[in-house]
Amino acid sequence: MIPEGEPGTASQVLESFPYELDPWLDGALTAGGLALFSVAEALRRAQKPLTKDDIKALDRSNVNGFDRPATAQWSPTAHDVSDGQILALVTAPLVLAITTPGSRQSLTVAAMYGEALLVANGLGELLNGVTKRTRPFAYNGDPNIPPKPLSEVDARRSFPSGHTTNAFTAAVFLSSVFAKLYPGSSARPRMWAGSLTLAVATGSMRYQAGKHFPTDIFSGAVLGSLVGWGVPKLHEVDGVDLTVAPSGGGINIGLMLSH
Repeated sequence: MIPEGEPGTASQVLESFPYELDPWLDGALTAGGLALFSVAEALRRAQKPLTKDDIKALDRSNVNGFDRPATAQWSPTAHDVSDGQILALVTAPLVLAITTPGSRQSLTVAAMYGEALLVANGLGELLNGVTKRTRPFAYNGDPNIPPKPLSEVDARRSFPSGHTTNAFTAAVFLSSVFAKLYPGSSARPRMWAGSLTLAVATGSMRYQAGKHFPTDIFSGAVLGSLVGWGVPKLHEVDGVDLTVAPSGGGINIGLMLSH
């Protein structure tokens, strides 16, 4: 992950690593994420799937105009493509962690990423269980849609989009951490552009697959972006200390910034 021949070398990362783990912070994020998953799982177990009567009663005219076009979407191919895209995105920060010089530094990046995924998915799963939003393909009426997806509890867990949440968590985490680790690298804009483009494409595929409404996708993008940016931000080392010290003779007193 380190661009050859560019500023932001391995030695620079080791000399001034910008992140650190903290037992209290990491414990809180991990415990919070696990608590969210526990509540979400309880809600899932209590949730009932759509019945045939429920499906027959669905009327796409009851869906808001912005989301309504999604009820006409159904594509197994788009579903499969989105699975491939999310796999690539979720793996990329792990590659960054592995290639970060120094075992402690590598562990720090991996731990932060694990916490980001835990919190993002915990929140997403909880919202799925609370909102119980029916997926757009259930409104479709296409006879080519197999009965199994319609009869599963997952058909009522549309909001927010889990694929999109994970895609943006990974993309923003990857790009923001890379930029912090290698501030002089010219690859930073390309990293942001490439990862976010793939994240947007993942959300688009979920729409075309009939799995999510646009508002599900936008909400997943916002949730994932906030967590992917916020978790590493919470782990940043304070780079500058403010110290009051004389800065000359006589009455000339100033402030000195020191690392």
